[in-house]
Amino acid sequence: MSENQSTATLFEYQRYPYVSSKTDSFREGTLHLTDKTIELLDSLNSKRPFLEIGRDSIKPLNYVGVVRANGFTVQILPKLFACESCREQRAMAAANLLKMLSHTENVPITEVDPVGLDLRKMNLFEVFIHLFAKSLLNTIKNSLKREYIRNSDELRVVRGRIDFRHHTNPARMHIIPCRYHELSVDNLLNRTLKYTCYLMSRTVSDFTTIRLLRSIVNLLDPVTLTPVSAAEIDRIAFSRLNRIFEPHIRMCRIFLSNSSLTLQASKVEFFSLLIPMERLFEEFISAVLARDPACFFGRDVPVRSQAVVGRLARDSNGMELFNLRPDIVIGAPRIEAIIDTKYKQLDPGDRKAGVSQADLYQIHAYAAKTGAMRCMLLYPEVLLEQKRDFVLPVRSPEGIDTDVQLMIRAVQLSHDLNRREGWEAFCSELREIVMPLISEQEPRRSTGSSRAVVEG
Repeated sequence: MSENQSTATLFEYQRYPYVSSKTDSFREGTLHLTDKTIELLDSLNSKRPFLEIGRDSIKPLNYVGVVRANGFTVQILPKLFACESCREQRAMAAANLLKMLSHTENVPITEVDPVGLDLRKMNLFEVFIHLFAKSLLNTIKNSLKREYIRNSDELRVVRGRIDFRHHTNPARMHIIPCRYHELSVDNLLNRTLKYTCYLMSRTVSDFTTIRLLRSIVNLLDPVTLTPVSAAEIDRIAFSRLNRIFEPHIRMCRIFLSNSSLTLQASKVEFFSLLIPMERLFEEFISAVLARDPACFFGRDVPVRSQAVVGRLARDSNGMELFNLRPDIVIGAPRIEAIIDTKYKQLDPGDRKAGVSQADLYQIHAYAAKTGAMRCMLLYPEVLLEQKRDFVLPVRSPEGIDTDVQLMIRAVQLSHDLNRREGWEAFCSELREIVMPLISEQEPRRSTGSSRAVVEG
């Protein structure tokens, strides 16, 4: 991904100088931004802080994705390496980001073929649209959605029900007002897909992507091309018959609600697709573990994401409040272990490994409520330089004082996840990290352990 006049490739937690300029560009590691672009970035940042904007520098926070403002594209990649100066590392970071997204429901990416994408030339804006178009075209070819549409018309033969309220003129008794349902492709779901693809085809420059989008528009030729708002998209009801289109409609909503393009405009003035990296990291790890738990834990054990394991408090009426929802729960019905993924920079010189007190309180509450004997805080390796073990003294739901093992670990995301050897290396490392969580459980013991106890 080379630096050019229209795209800036930035990385999380890395500071970049910027200067005011008459044109937008990214040269030699410095952002040259117009007043209008800075104003648009400030406006988005006030709603969802993804940048730390100083007087003369900009530092991306823990969001990844793409922002297009005033014709200038800013793409933010995850910090997977200690240094991201080399072009090959940038391409791999983008490819790994897409691989992680393919394991989640953030965007409709079910397969990633970096060989077919020149990630050194295409920015994430173009890449997201290309993958969206490729996936949607295959889906439409296999299942063009038809729905029953309610119509009212004056006919010469009865169709559906006669509308007797309007069938009162004796001179027009041969004309029958009817209300009926017709199976049609011209429905809100398909109008949303067609309108979005039409707009996208006018914003991208890659010829292959344009061809995919135009093919979709041609397949939807019987569908009316008309503007669709985000409020209208929210009225689309999904069922087992059209559930396959839900991720594509989600992407359409993101595009239409975060861009200023219209049928009359010629370019996107503003667009954003930003994904919180901590959420993406959690969903990715959870999906990988749940896909083949026997591979990672030595036996088939349930792996659940964001499962409610209890409540933290009760009010005066006895109603339980405040859900306890660990990122990853292992085991059912008895919970054997808990993983909480964290995506934050730590201070390796801190005697508590930089782990925040709030994170310890949180994991302590999970252990106390579930009776899990092992817990883990899991970080990306680039944000954690050392692993540590702690002991949490916990009183179980049965009133027994126990020592719960807390492991602070990190997994490397800089393997080439789109190559077989890189993916196998990542899975092997992850298996080595999580396997001890459900090894033979040690007998419950009192908190009079000789190991160091975590202090507040």
